[in-house]
Parts: sequence; structure tokens; C-alpha cells
Amino acid sequence: MLKRRPDGFAAFTVIWLGQLFSAVGTRMTSFALGIWMWNGTGSAMDNALLLFASFGSTVLVSPLAGALIDRWNRRVTIVLSDVGSMVVTAGLLLCFELGAAKPWEIFLANALTGALLAFQGPAYAAMIAQMMDRGAWPRANAMISVVRFAPSIFAPTVAAALLTVTTIGPVLVIDVLSYVVAIGTVFLVAVPPTPKAAEAQASSLWQDSLFGLRYIRGRSALVGLEILMFMVGLLAAMGYAVLMPLLLVKSDESITGLAFTIGAVGGVLGAVLMGVLKPTNNKMRRLLLAMLAFSVVGRIVFGVADNLFLWGIAMVVIHGCIPVIDGYGNAIWQEKVAPEIQGRVFAARQFIEDMAVPIGLIGAAPLAQDVFLPGMEPGHALSRAFGWMVGTGPGSGMGLLCVLVGVVGIVVTAVAFAVPAVRDVEKLIPDFVPVDADESASAAESVPSGIDAAAAPHVG
Repeated sequence: MLKRRPDGFAAFTVIWLGQLFSAVGTRMTSFALGIWMWNGTGSAMDNALLLFASFGSTVLVSPLAGALIDRWNRRVTIVLSDVGSMVVTAGLLLCFELGAAKPWEIFLANALTGALLAFQGPAYAAMIAQMMDRGAWPRANAMISVVRFAPSIFAPTVAAALLTVTTIGPVLVIDVLSYVVAIGTVFLVAVPPTPKAAEAQASSLWQDSLFGLRYIRGRSALVGLEILMFMVGLLAAMGYAVLMPLLLVKSDESITGLAFTIGAVGGVLGAVLMGVLKPTNNKMRRLLLAMLAFSVVGRIVFGVADNLFLWGIAMVVIHGCIPVIDGYGNAIWQEKVAPEIQGRVFAARQFIEDMAVPIGLIGAAPLAQDVFLPGMEPGHALSRAFGWMVGTGPGSGMGLLCVLVGVVGIVVTAVAFAVPAVRDVEKLIPDFVPVDADESASAAESVPSGIDAAAAPHVG
């Protein structure tokens, strides 16, 4: 007898497993393309431009993506994004197999993939709010963080091993197949239909593209929360820009790789912590405490450290705090924004928050190169003032930049604690009334399937 598709948290877990597998393939491809670009051009700037191409296109496309997410079926949105990314990767595979791959094609592929990812983040965040009870939202958001960190533990190692015995082609094939798995899981489960406003007025695509920004601007507490998250992204990017160079200057490639692997484990542990913590009505407090730990240990301790033990602790805290910050931050937005407009509002958030990354990366480079590195040379003013803390040898300027980023992070956290509009955002903005879990299940697209709901994997 045909059985109903899994729904609720079980359905989300099935989709999550597909995305986790896909993320492994994507991370392997990113690592392999970075190696190929470096071997071909020898330019660190080219590798940085790959990141800018991806984030830049995500930022530019986000407003339009939000408008379409609220108009389209969410299942279709996610599938189209994955199919598009799969086609881009297959195109790269064809270029490499024909021996015609050029750097500009890699930049174009990253830009196209970044544009397609602009649809996925808001669509998944909105889908979480529809598929399960509100108490499970922080845990589901933390699981999304696992997709970000877990592949970093082993994907680069697997990709590097493949590259030693073959070409980049098999890595791209694995990535294409991983997209097939991710797409398949979306069809295995029941996904609730995209909610529509009861008395929605017709609006143009342009109006819908700007709706999310206008919605946030009209609510001072949400403006304060978004400023806070922008600063989190900005400071995180500025610190991240010097993490690897600092480690390479003060140690070697093996210790640097080990430190980043330890950090990826920390990200998984942070997500696990989110899964076992009891639900709270004061998510902002936990978010700000994670910001404080990130700033003190993840930036200040990292900046003054000179051995793997301290670097490892700092990297665990850096990556472990991100699921907490993202998980509770996303849950607050999911509670406050009605499902029928979440695509547009969450895309506006993505537009603002992702913009912080290239700004932070661009800002950190001249500061490190032109201010802190020469300033920490023996005899200069900065070395006399801070040499006792970060030393005056190689990497001390980047260490000082990390410390100052941490200090600014502490100040931002203190201001957020002190400003009621940010600290009390959960009280100031009323929650929308969520659909009851049973109603959500009955409203889901329950096309008969051979998958037994009881056999679907559960978490927690």
C-alpha cells in the first residue's frame, strides 16, 4: 500500500541529509578549483576574487530572489536552485574534459552559483518555520550550520587525495552526483505549500523586491537586530581575512591545516550544543553571550596566541559560536515574520548581511598591509605600545588586528546589551501565530509515496 511522505521535522531531516551530502561535493569542488587557480596563475588575488564573485552575485540577486520565493512553490525554488548549480558544475566539467578551462570561466561559474544560492538560504529558512513546531527552529537552524562546517573536516583531504592520483574531473563528477542526491531528497518528503496572504494586493516584481527592506526599515527593533548581525558579519570577515596568513607566518602548512580542521569540529560541536539546549524565551541573551565568547576567545586569544594549543581553542570557539549566533538569530526572525512574507524579508536580510563579508575582507587587507604590519616593526609606535601583548616578530601586525577586532566586538556586544530595542527585540516585536503542527501536516503536499514516515531519520 502506498504510504504518505514524511512530514515535519522528519521531512526536514531527510532534506538536510541530502544537502549535507551535496555540501561535501561542493566543498571538494571549491578546494580543487582553488588549487587549480593557484597552480595556473600563482595569484592569491585570483582566489580572493572567486569569493567576491560568489558573495557579490548573492548580494545583487537577493532582493529579486526574495520576491520570487514568496511567489513560487518552495519545493520548486529549492530544486531549481540545485538544478542550476548542477548544470553550472557540469559545464565546468565539460570545459576541463575538453582542456578549455580558463580562469574567467571559473569566475563566471562562481558568480552563477552565488546567484542561485541567493534563492536557497531564504527558502530554507522560510521552510523551517512551516515544517515544524517553533521549539524546534533553533535546532533546525543549527543543523543547517552542520552543513556548513562538517564537510570542512574531510572534504579538502578527500579532494587533495583525488588530485594526487587523477585530474579535477572526478571531483566535479562527485559534485554533480551530490546535487542529484540533494534534489531527490526534496521529492521524498511532504513540503507545505507556500502560504499566501488572505487579502494580498497585486504588486509588481519590483515592489516585491524592495518589500523586505521596507519591512525591516519600518520596525526599529528589527533595524537594530539587523545592524547587530551586519556588524557580526563585518567583524567576522575582517578577522577571517588574516586567520590563515597569521597561522602560516607563525607556523607551517600542516599546523595551519590542523587548526582549521579543529575549527570545523568546533562548528559541529556548536551545532550539537544547539540541539541539546532547552528552548528559551530569551534567545537574544544567548546570542549576545556567544558574540562575547567569539570576540574574547575567538579573536583576542587567537591574536595573542603563538602555539597550536591556544590556536585550537580559539578556532573551536570561533566556529562553535557561529551556529549559536546564526541559530538563535534566525529563530528570532522566523518567530516575528509571517510565513507569507518570509521569502522577501529573509532575502533582504541576506542582502544586508552578505554585503558585510566583501566589505570586511576588502577593509582588512589594507589595514593589515599598510597600517599594522609596518606599525609593528621594531621601533615604531604600535610595536612600543602593543609589542608586549602580540610580540614584534612576523605576524604580530595581523595578531594586533585580530585583537582590535575582538575589542570592537566586545563593544558592539555591550552596546547591544544596553540598547533596549536590540536586547528586548523578542518582547517588542510580536510573534506571528504559527500554523499548528497537525494543520501543517495536513496542508502539506502529501502525494503518495513508497517511503514510510516512521522509517525516516529523526534527530533529537
